[in-house]
Amino acid sequence: MEERLPRKLAAILYADVAGYSRLTGQDEDATHRTLRDYLDLIAATIESQRGQVMHYAGDAVLAQFPAVLDAVSSPIAIQNELRNRNEALPDERQVRFRVGVNLGDVIEDRGDIYGDGVNVAARLEALAEPGGICISDAVRTAIGTKLPYEYAYIGEQCVKNIAEPVRAYRIFEHGVSPSTPSPNSLAASPSPAVGKPSLVIKPFANLSADPEQDYFADGLSSNIMIALVRIPGLFLVEDESPSYQLSKRIPAQQLGRQLGARYVLKGGVHKHDDRVRVNAELIEVSSGQHLWAERFDRELRDVFAIQDEITEEIVTAMDVKLLAGDDARFVRGAISNPQALDCLYRGQYLQYGSPTKLDFREIHHLYEKAIRLEPTSSLLYAVAAMAHLQEFASGLSDTPSNTMDRAIELANKALELNDRTGYAHLILAHMHLSRREYDEAMVEANQAVSDRPSCNGAYCLKANVLNYVGRSAEAIELAQYAVRLTPVHPPWYPAILASAYHGCDRYEEAITAAKASIELSDRNVEPLIMVAASNAALGRTEEARAAAQEVAKVKPEFNLADFAESQPYKDQKVLDRLIAQLSSAGLV
Repeated sequence: MEERLPRKLAAILYADVAGYSRLTGQDEDATHRTLRDYLDLIAATIESQRGQVMHYAGDAVLAQFPAVLDAVSSPIAIQNELRNRNEALPDERQVRFRVGVNLGDVIEDRGDIYGDGVNVAARLEALAEPGGICISDAVRTAIGTKLPYEYAYIGEQCVKNIAEPVRAYRIFEHGVSPSTPSPNSLAASPSPAVGKPSLVIKPFANLSADPEQDYFADGLSSNIMIALVRIPGLFLVEDESPSYQLSKRIPAQQLGRQLGARYVLKGGVHKHDDRVRVNAELIEVSSGQHLWAERFDRELRDVFAIQDEITEEIVTAMDVKLLAGDDARFVRGAISNPQALDCLYRGQYLQYGSPTKLDFREIHHLYEKAIRLEPTSSLLYAVAAMAHLQEFASGLSDTPSNTMDRAIELANKALELNDRTGYAHLILAHMHLSRREYDEAMVEANQAVSDRPSCNGAYCLKANVLNYVGRSAEAIELAQYAVRLTPVHPPWYPAILASAYHGCDRYEEAITAAKASIELSDRNVEPLIMVAASNAALGRTEEARAAAQEVAKVKPEFNLADFAESQPYKDQKVLDRLIAQLSSAGLV
């Protein structure tokens, strides 16, 4: 057996110029002179922070540090000085570096360093904005609160040649980057997923004279999103919220600006008898330029071809490759029966609003009918399972145990049929959570995020699991990420965020997030519970009792014993504290 190469733990910095080829194409000599000066500055700063430049590769720099604090302080100083120097140059001539910082094992050999620790730093650099810094979770954990900087979680990033997703953060000095927008503000501009083209899908308009065809237009929007959500190189600002009326009323370019997206996909659907016409166009938000537009006239039985063509055209126009090469054909492979598709669309139209008990009956009826028509479609089983989980979680089921059992049954069937939505793993995560099988719940939640790397809902549902297993600080980051990047979101996003804040004793923020959830839907008891408990913890007896009274109005049968039994907190002390707070608010 060959001797294992010596390794050591090091903080690795990787920096590269954004748009270097464009700059050299415009003026090679001037660009090289600027680059040379900037590289000298970078090297001097690294050395002053006890770091060591290992090598240069054209416009890139690789360095290592024995201390992670120095590895983070160094790029902050570098970017500040480069920002000052760039101000003296025209915008088109400014040389901006992206920087990635990782903490990991490296191999030292012949005066250089190698290994996954270096590779991850290079991938983090690609995720950073021009002039920005991106760090790994290992770096974020190591620095804790030791440095006076702010951090914005940007999700679990699937990066090239790295097997596991990388938890990544943007880092910036106070006041340099905008703060996280409020959970309930549509007008707040979220931070786009750095290094990725960001797209918002404006729900397709129903161009038919018949308003009953709204469900078909929304269903087409949703299924295009299903095909796109699995693309790691594409950041979707919204996920599965086609029925929100606000998004429909806002002009496309304005919607893109409000949601912080680089591109908007908009379109219209005209369905008449057995034919359908779809208009679709891709718009660049900053310029209003139409990058791509197409019209599709098909018989209704060819609606799958329409979905394929639109998706593939978008992918080509945005220069994004599919994760596995064939995801653009996902919907076509999932359903072949037009009647089953119609049932799916009708069910989703009800499901993605604020469904009532009666709505859930109709949703289940439609999905069961679709399954009978298309019994080998994994997509239908997965969507039907998610509807049962949604009914269970909303407290609208008359038989919660049976509802959850059916969700699990459908999820397992979806997995048997090679589910590719990720829904099945999310449902199984919450099944394990309800049974207090915490390790298994985390495995399934992690798999769901891995399966759906562009799905903000997956991050939020994972946050829910994290909160119950006692990792509320991590839950806050994931739920904030979902809320911040999906401003048109369902009410359970801020509700989960409120629970996570409560788990960290951040009661004021818990109340704010809970009220944002209540503004979206006043039929859910969970955010009211968080308002009551958090006000009780703050000693605000009057506000706590008012929230408790609202709980009783929304759910007259509510009682603390049943609620406590339904809450699968890993740490009994956390549950006991919550129950005590609710009791002091007047709930019994």
